[in-house]
Amino acid sequence: MKRAPAVAIAFAVLLSGVAGGQEATPRDPKSPIPGHADGRGPTGPVELKIISPRPEEIVPIPPPAPGQPAAKGAPATLKFELKNYETFLDPATRTGQGIAIVLDAHPPQVLYDSTKGWTYRSLPKGTHTVRAFPVRPWQESIKEPGAFATVTFHVGEKDGKNTPLPGAPLLTPNQPKGKYPKSEAGRILLDFYVTGCRVVEGNSPDACRVRYRVDQLPEVKLTKWVPAWLENLSAGRHAYVLGLTRGERVIENGPFNLVQETFEIEEGGAPASPR
Repeated sequence: MKRAPAVAIAFAVLLSGVAGGQEATPRDPKSPIPGHADGRGPTGPVELKIISPRPEEIVPIPPPAPGQPAAKGAPATLKFELKNYETFLDPATRTGQGIAIVLDAHPPQVLYDSTKGWTYRSLPKGTHTVRAFPVRPWQESIKEPGAFATVTFHVGEKDGKNTPLPGAPLLTPNQPKGKYPKSEAGRILLDFYVTGCRVVEGNSPDACRVRYRVDQLPEVKLTKWVPAWLENLSAGRHAYVLGLTRGERVIENGPFNLVQETFEIEEGGAPASPR
């Protein structure tokens, strides 16, 4: 496995209307990554809601066809309501604005048409939590008070898994994920969503920190809710750990506040599909 020779971090405050003195979300920003569409909007405060499934809804498992074994899961469709933010997929760049959808502890997937639902063909039996937020064409999340939505529901039965504590500090990973062409290795976005606490300096009761480590490089501590740009990474697979902490320890909240993922930089070519 090839390792990055260095990771340079360029902090740019995500201009959002969240607590902590941050400014308003920029309107129609230019893409910081060549080959990606420019941002559009927002036209006002961004609001995202999950209208289906309902909280604590139990999705029934369909009965098996004659002579077939019992199903281990069921299809489920997510439906959203999004205000003041345009979703689109640009045919020229194959990038666009959409809704990032995080199922349980899986990497996000992006819905590029908010008027359409997102269907899982077969979700396993048990409890599931979906977290969602709007993203720019370069996958940076929109960080506003109304732009994050979450719902916990069940397939067939409740099993207590994948259930964050309501209102407790919660970390939701966004980027990086998947494969990147070598042409994008100069700047790769590390982005995440934090709810239930403020990523700030100091020791106030609602303060928290975000820490991450890429490969074997030194750990980095963030004391502002900002993205990091991982620069000049080598081709190959890279691993990273991302955690939401307080007092040097990961804040407990189910399986969600410590993330371990990988991504890959290819030797050449371009993404075959939107990330």
